[in-house]
Amino acid sequence: MSGQRLGTSDIVAHNQAALTELKRAITLRPNRFSLVLARCNYSRLQQLMVDHLQTYTPLVERSLPAHVTTLLQALTLPADSPPPTALMVTGLEQLQNAAAVFKAANLGRNAFPQALPFPVVLWMSDRTLTILNRHAPDFKSFAAAPIPFEYPPGELIDSLHASANDLFATMLSLGDSSPHPTEAADFQPGSALRTELEFALTDIAQTQATLGSELKASLDFLKGRDAFSRNDLDVARYHFEQSLNYWQKSTPPPAHPPTPLLTPPPPTPRQKQAVLLFYLGATCRSQAILQRVVYDLMLHKAESYFTACLRIFRDLEEPDLVGKFIHALAEVQQKLGAWSALARTAQEGLTLHRQDPIRLARNYGYLAEVALAQDDAATAKTNAERALNILAIAGAVTASASGEPDAESSRSALAMANQYQRGWYLFLLGRVYIAQVQPEAATTLLEAAYTYTDPTTDLPLYRNILQTLQQQYYQQKKYRAAFGVKIKQRQVDTRFKLRAFIGASEIQPQESWRGGGEGSSQALLATEIQSSGRQADVEALTDRLEQARYPLVIIHGPSGVGKSSILYAGLMPALAKSFPEGRSTLAVLVKGYRDWPDEVNQALARALQQLSEADGIPPAAPIDPIDLSDRLKRLTEQSYRQIVLIFDQFEEFFVDAVELTQRRDFYAFLLDCLNTPYLKVVLSLREDYLHHLLEIERGFDLDILNNDILSRDYRYYLGNFKATDAKFLIRRLTDDAHFYLETALIDQLVADLSTSIGEVRPIELQVVGAQLQRQEINTLAEYLDLGSHPKETLVQNFLGTVVDDCGAENADLARLVLYLLTDIDRDSRPYRPQRSREDIEEEIKLRGAVYQSDQLDLVLDILVGSGLVFLLPDIPIDRYQLVHDYLVSYARREPPARLVNKLRRSQVLG
Repeated sequence: MSGQRLGTSDIVAHNQAALTELKRAITLRPNRFSLVLARCNYSRLQQLMVDHLQTYTPLVERSLPAHVTTLLQALTLPADSPPPTALMVTGLEQLQNAAAVFKAANLGRNAFPQALPFPVVLWMSDRTLTILNRHAPDFKSFAAAPIPFEYPPGELIDSLHASANDLFATMLSLGDSSPHPTEAADFQPGSALRTELEFALTDIAQTQATLGSELKASLDFLKGRDAFSRNDLDVARYHFEQSLNYWQKSTPPPAHPPTPLLTPPPPTPRQKQAVLLFYLGATCRSQAILQRVVYDLMLHKAESYFTACLRIFRDLEEPDLVGKFIHALAEVQQKLGAWSALARTAQEGLTLHRQDPIRLARNYGYLAEVALAQDDAATAKTNAERALNILAIAGAVTASASGEPDAESSRSALAMANQYQRGWYLFLLGRVYIAQVQPEAATTLLEAAYTYTDPTTDLPLYRNILQTLQQQYYQQKKYRAAFGVKIKQRQVDTRFKLRAFIGASEIQPQESWRGGGEGSSQALLATEIQSSGRQADVEALTDRLEQARYPLVIIHGPSGVGKSSILYAGLMPALAKSFPEGRSTLAVLVKGYRDWPDEVNQALARALQQLSEADGIPPAAPIDPIDLSDRLKRLTEQSYRQIVLIFDQFEEFFVDAVELTQRRDFYAFLLDCLNTPYLKVVLSLREDYLHHLLEIERGFDLDILNNDILSRDYRYYLGNFKATDAKFLIRRLTDDAHFYLETALIDQLVADLSTSIGEVRPIELQVVGAQLQRQEINTLAEYLDLGSHPKETLVQNFLGTVVDDCGAENADLARLVLYLLTDIDRDSRPYRPQRSREDIEEEIKLRGAVYQSDQLDLVLDILVGSGLVFLLPDIPIDRYQLVHDYLVSYARREPPARLVNKLRRSQVLG
């Protein structure tokens, strides 16, 4: 924290009692290990106290680097160094994984007295003390109560005022780039400065001192930025408006005496008004992007706020600030298609930005947009190339001026432009080549534009690039590439909650769910798990597996309720953040059962590799069940972790293990696992296979399960949605995605989806909902216009969309493959068999269809990528399976003979 400070002597005097207590603790047990906790929430105060203590007694100070993993190792002094009077330890706030460091210290607490025969003082903030209390209670018991060090209240208030002015000054300096998540890092939640500001507010509240209206207004701005950064836009707007109201009523301060040359004056109330108007405009701009139903309305509001912001800077005769914020207005004019206004704004920018090449390039980008809108491809090409050339020249100049004072800021600005604006200029140039009918050149530029664009910075641009690139690939008959881009579109729409439903796809986990830290498991669940309505189930399952009385959990339910998805994208990420009795959890997912010991061993190797404990290891060697059990036991004992073996689609085990002897080997292995502490098992299977588990009771002693494997204590039912729950879920999902449906449509949709007992299958809800959004149907009238069976029409359209992704010349083959992944059993019930590629090829040939091998490659890749078909890796050959029983009847709608005839005709015509 910066600003005016009390003198060191005043701060020392305020903390005299704490200093005396700390000195006594250090001298009480010389030459023996003792642990002293010094509670201090401010880095400057901490350093003042350590420096003061150094003047009285020789101490060794050790500041820990962020990457420390073992506290004892980090504190151990060289063997030849004399023991210090005391060791002062700072830097604990910066540890990348404080929880893991403290857990290790707790486990190895008995080694500290021998390794460190002197007092050790750990300087900690309240936040770090909380982590210590949670993860190292035994280690903490070495110490008495923490000794508190605090600032006087007046110093805290002065510091807050200084920090508030620094915040506004930083925003003015950054201009229209200030909302970017990488800018103003010191003021972001979690930063050292922000943490100290929050501590200061807490400390002031405890002293019952008043903040004052000006400080409250500044804090409103800070809270608004926090809400803005997490897309909580209504809250952000409220705080910005509260802050703006104060500054609009605030009278200009009296003239200050001249400040030192190196100390700029604090921002004026008028400048602060302009900053808040800009942020209100940025909030409306974000609402327009994320809430398409109010797109034009919010863009016009944003335009009004940005215009008012620029008016203040013009009134203050500050052209530099006009130049820093003018592109916010230009961006909104571009989105509104206000081409004449945009041309005027960009021309003004050319004058303002003569000495600012990064912003100068943006003006030419906007002029290229205007030219494209006016069908002037030649002018658009000239302006887009100018923008790229200016960036190239700026890069060369910046590289040659590396030693000059402003080099760092220039380098930072250039990096931002290369990362976030170059993609736009390349996109403009790509659109020029599309207009000039040069598809190959256009595609090359669009591919480059994609690599330079970040959806967190400019989501509409990112989506436009993907959409245009997908169209170009498809028109050039590059169907696999077009489908790959479509998957990226789906992922980004889900990430930013623009998609309400996930279709038939198996949900994937977030990319960042692995790794350490203090994040909650709830925050790490895939967005789609929340969208599927299964978050409460994930939490309940995680809670069970953290309790010793649940060695086994059997997840069961009908096909299509999302059992596989909840395991992979929900339970496994949650378990990665689960610490039963202080142990970390290793989740091992098993999906194949042809050679189950090898499958478990390979899955275990993959899980360990993902933890970087066996980086680059080759595939695990074959192993027998007894050795596998021993390996798992050793892992639980030696690595201080709980292992959870998760067997997905376990009904396949009973299909693959035909012989009783095969099954008995697994049952013996299962019993070994259940009787091993901190080794748990999850079986997930269709409910019509549950009775097979009773076979275990007939041959084994199941005391660990009270000889009742199907007890309700061990089963967890995952079922369909009740109709009322389905209505609530549809409303929540569509509202979150700002895809608003009429209440009458939701009622009719749930009525059509409901079974005879009033339940809704989750898979059907997701498929129908996804197609509803794809066709932009949000009223009952539009739904009924689909015909006498609108639900069935939507499902057929859903399948048709995936077939269309394969390309017109491959569509009939795709439909035939879907048909061949279904069958009728002896009781005339449709089902979905597992078939290898060779099986599919043989079936096609038996029917006399003609196709090319690469056509089948493409069709299978797209069907798998769409989520309609599972690819089941197996040895010696992989197999394919339709994703849900629910889709079998739809895949069998078109007779195969008709499809074969179509294929023959298309090959002849081809």
